[in-house]
Amino acid sequence: MTNQEIRCAILKYIYDEKKAGNEFAMAVVKRITKDYKVDIKRVRSIFLRDLPKEGLIETRSPWGTSATDAVITEKGIREYMEKCKGG
Repeated sequence: MTNQEIRCAILKYIYDEKKAGNEFAMAVVKRITKDYKVDIKRVRSIFLRDLPKEGLIETRSPWGTSATDAVITEKGIREYMEKCKGG
């Protein structure tokens, strides 16, 4: 699985949670690693560093960078629609 595919999986999961009316997507890293059988370190790196740095998601946790809960930003929704859904 490429890094772009992992990014899309993360954004899709968080976006789907938002559409379902949930403010936060919980346990994103565990869910992605289980569903897609990818290395947790790769997912964690993309989830905790890349996507927040680019303003696509905001992680929420009192412990900062160990967060596994996230909310998608408007920029993240646009990227998901354009690059992941092909729209």
